[in-house]
Amino acid sequence: MDLVKILCESINFCNIFLSSALLFGSQAFGEIDILSNIVFLETGILYTDENQFQISNDVNTREFSNGKIVRISGQTVEGFPYITYSKSSEDKIDTHGIVFVEGKFLKLSFEENENEDITEEKEDNLQILVQYTQRVYSKQTASIEIKLYDPQENKLRDFNLNYGFVQNANIKVIVFDGNNQEFYSTTGITDKKGYFEMEFSIPERYPRETMTVTIIAENEQSKSSKIFEIFTLGAIPDNDRSP
Repeated sequence: MDLVKILCESINFCNIFLSSALLFGSQAFGEIDILSNIVFLETGILYTDENQFQISNDVNTREFSNGKIVRISGQTVEGFPYITYSKSSEDKIDTHGIVFVEGKFLKLSFEENENEDITEEKEDNLQILVQYTQRVYSKQTASIEIKLYDPQENKLRDFNLNYGFVQNANIKVIVFDGNNQEFYSTTGITDKKGYFEMEFSIPERYPRETMTVTIIAENEQSKSSKIFEIFTLGAIPDNDRSP
């Protein structure tokens, strides 16, 4: 899934910002290292008017107009895609952006508030390993098994490793359908072996599509996420049915 393409094609945010930025991009501003002065890259937090989101470590950047404009895109740890554009304007950085949350585009806020408490960012250092049903027909059940490890203890990412577990961590699983609408969700806590499992059913006559699954794992020190896909195959073909 090309998140930048989806965000740009869905609304004219990208074209509007780039057009205005390129129009004034030739003005003689002082040289500013934009990437070093984008606050949310340092804090790891994006804000809307009502919520805040922690970004994942996987960040994509692209420069325009000889480095005077920088596009940053990625996902929050909850799995919501975002995109921002930043440009140097005199002696400051002007940033605009959006995040796509549960089928809606929300405008990001980059206004600095010196009196606002700074939220302490949690480390993204929980290792989430999964075994799951990759393809499923209608009227069948998809299963997801989750194991949570300390990545320093499980360097080979072995799902069956018998030590290094992270227990009593909060788990949230969200399944989105092909239209990016929530299809199913559940929460739970990893057991003493860092294990959590869940199942969800595919309705009768459910169409062929790609579902996106987001897993969020969190404890007092850390918060990490994992995203993968499950393919629904429609009705079971006659030659696959049991006699």
